This record gives sequence, C-alpha cells and structure tokens, in this order.
Amino acid sequence: MNYIKNIQGETVKQSYEKADLQIAKYLFGTEKNIEIFYAPFEYINKDAKIVIVGITPGWTQMEESYRSAINTFNISQNWEEAIKEVKKQASFAGSMRDNLITMLDGLELNKKLNIQTTAQLFDEYNSIIHSTSIIKYPTFNKGKNYKGGTPSPIKTEILINFIKTHFVPEINNFENKLIIPLGTCVSKVIAKLNEEKLLNNNIYLSHFPHPSGGNGHRHKQFKEYKTQMFNQIKDWKIEN
Repeated sequence: MNYIKNIQGETVKQSYEKADLQIAKYLFGTEKNIEIFYAPFEYINKDAKIVIVGITPGWTQMEESYRSAINTFNISQNWEEAIKEVKKQASFAGSMRDNLITMLDGLELNKKLNIQTTAQLFDEYNSIIHSTSIIKYPTFNKGKNYKGGTPSPIKTEILINFIKTHFVPEINNFENKLIIPLGTCVSKVIAKLNEEKLLNNNIYLSHFPHPSGGNGHRHKQFKEYKTQMFNQIKDWKIEN
C-alpha cells in the first residue's frame, strides 16, 4: 500500500474526520479489536539529545499529522519537509503537551539544557528533541484510542511485532541520550526490550507519569518519584 502517494493526493481541508482517514487505504494492520493506521511520523531527528516516548498517537495526533503533511506538501511539494513539519506540529499535541512541559520544567530539565522552559523544545529548540511512540502509527482498540493497558502490547502479536520491527531500530539511532518513557506501559515495554538486550545504552528516566489529562494518578506519581528523576537528569552527561 503506497500510503505516502495517497496522502499526497488528498484534498486540503481545515480538518479531517475519522471517515476521511480511518479507512482501508491507510490501514496498516489489524488483530481482533486492534487496528493500526498509517500516519506520516517517519521523520527521525538523529541529532536529538532527548527522546520522548509515548504509547501511540491517538486520533487527535493522527488528524493533526495528516493535516500538517497535506498542507505542507501542497505548498512545498517536498515530502521530507512535510514529515519534518508533522513531527513539530503533531507530537503530543493538545493538553498532553502542556502537562508534559509542566512536569519537565518541574524537574528543571530546562535549566539542564540552558533554556527558559521546555516548551521551547517544541518550538525554537526543536532540533534537540525527538518524539516518538513504542507504536508510532495511531492504534485503536474497538475504535477508541489504544491506551496500552488491555490488551498488553507485550502479549499482543501485532503490537510486539510492530515494536520490535519499528521502534527498536528507531530508538537504536541514539546512544547516551536522555530517553523519557511516558507512563508505566511504555516503561514496561522498554524494560522488556532491555531484558532481551535489544536496545542501545541510553539514560531512561524512571517512573515518569503519562501526561494525559485522563491520568488521575500523575500528580501523586510525579511527587513520589520527583527527587529520583531530578537526580537522573542532574547526573546525565550531555554529549555534543
């Protein structure tokens, strides 16, 4: 399936509906109630010092990625430029990004990087961050955003295969970088991959909460592990 050519041929719209994008020509794979749809999240910033890892893009990010790619390509006719813009615009879009920034500033990552706020990582300092997900294509369970709990990504064939064939090669572009796994699910997957000795050496921030507004435990978890995470960041040696 030539997903890229299909996207390049889409009509520019102010917004897209699920009926526009969650369709057969963009379906990557399915198993039982799980559906994975392609989205243009190919760009990898290999110069990044920090990598933020989520579970999977949801519908909001999927729609934003298509809209950004279609609009940018329509103007530039340059696909590489389009997918680079997607990463900048669609990564952890919405309130989740605000919550993420609040926690990262709370750990003084901004001071470690000599910037005013980690909000700048999504703007003028975008060159030092790479954002991705263990399942980087939007994944849905019974039509709703897959949240990583049930079914377990480790125990679901389509998901663990995707992780090993897509996420592992992507994350192994980096070494001695700060990797921030968002939430328990992502941390468990990374721990499993480390047990199997599939990953390069990086600094994995421990117990970082998932920044979703629906995660009611994030404030308690952040407070409980704040000192530990702060010390990990403090001890991290940033390489040029």
